[in-house]
Amino acid sequence: MSFPPHAPRPTGNTPVDKAMAGAREIAVEFSERDIPFGCEADVLAQFGRLNQETDRIRYGMLPALARMETTGALLEEGGQRSIQAWITRQWGTSPAEAKSLAALARALYKQQLPLVEEAFQGEVLSLGEACAIATSTEKAVADWAQVWEKSDEDFRSAHPDVEGFRARLEYGLIAYKQEYPQASVRQLRDAAKWFVARLDPDKADRDYDETFENRGAQFSPTFESGFLLRMWGPGADNELIQAALEAYTEPYGPENAAVPKHQRTYDAMMRIFETALTHRGCSSLSRQPLATLNITVPLKRFLGDGSAEPATTEDGVVIPDQMVARLTPHSWLRRFVTDEQGRTLLDVGRKQRCAPDPVRQAAGFKKPYCEWHQGCDMPRSWSQYDHIVPFSHGGATSADNMQILCSTHNRLKHRLQAKVNRQIWEHHHAQNHQETGKESGSGDGEGEPAPATAP
Repeated sequence: MSFPPHAPRPTGNTPVDKAMAGAREIAVEFSERDIPFGCEADVLAQFGRLNQETDRIRYGMLPALARMETTGALLEEGGQRSIQAWITRQWGTSPAEAKSLAALARALYKQQLPLVEEAFQGEVLSLGEACAIATSTEKAVADWAQVWEKSDEDFRSAHPDVEGFRARLEYGLIAYKQEYPQASVRQLRDAAKWFVARLDPDKADRDYDETFENRGAQFSPTFESGFLLRMWGPGADNELIQAALEAYTEPYGPENAAVPKHQRTYDAMMRIFETALTHRGCSSLSRQPLATLNITVPLKRFLGDGSAEPATTEDGVVIPDQMVARLTPHSWLRRFVTDEQGRTLLDVGRKQRCAPDPVRQAAGFKKPYCEWHQGCDMPRSWSQYDHIVPFSHGGATSADNMQILCSTHNRLKHRLQAKVNRQIWEHHHAQNHQETGKESGSGDGEGEPAPATAP
């Protein structure tokens, strides 16, 4: 296969063209250098800065693109009716990314997100994070506008109007990012759902009702003597389905190492169907649940206070009140006592290495993701419980000494700690060698001081 030759892109003679050509040359030259041993962290940090500067350039273009979309110039001169279409075509991004950038562009042009503007200029937010706040806010405000339009005077007197709703949601997300600087785009989107549930207590139930009305399952035989099964419904029900599948899925091991995850999931579904057929009308199954779904419900919410924090799963998924009410009669209730702010869980430690379930639950209270200090999106249900101060170094098996780490960062933490311990040992070994050499040295070359660093 051959491709037609292309002429080199014209660089132009404008100040922007010249500046970008010079910056590109420096960046490419820096990226092509050999990385000296031990300088990888500095190089990665510089790559991050290069990406940040690129994002700042794109961010600066967005309000102008929104203005040209409004005036029609984007269609007349750019050939595209919307910002999303123009960005997809000209910047080569995916439609989903272009949609997020378009939402941010319109919000910036209309000056609807002043705190996002301030946070981005102060390098609190990245471009992707600003887009996440813009898209989450846009959707939530659109839903709230419909609720506000249908509400009566009593409701309006007790709740913020549309612009007040937008301002409160934006303020909450910026405050969340400032408190958790390593929060990612995914975590910001999850935080937006949590804040919306606080500002609009009935939203989770409305969304559940809407998606439940559109629920469905479709069984279709195929021409290859197979079949296709599709299901769709509320996201909260997905938590139940996932818990059931995990309960029936065989764990990964040497016996099924060659079986991919999607096939083990299929086998789990067949076990569920077989169990249902062989236990029709059997009451014994209801006595001992096979699957466990951990849901944290604040006491005030449990007692019917809609203004309290929403119920969430261990991965931070907001659960509607009607689902909590449906599950409560068949659930075990575990009491957690927290401080007044609901952030610190009051719990006692244990003197054994393996943390029992109450300590693990206490350690993961309100921590839906891996707690790696540089940030990680691995959900709590897929992570491990790790001693902050190692158990071998005297660390207690208590809630305040446990953290959630995914398997990758758990291994990395201990590998880095082992590296530090090795460096400390080598340093003491070198010092000891020097002192021994000084005491026993006779001037004949024996017992010469060891080098300052170990070979």
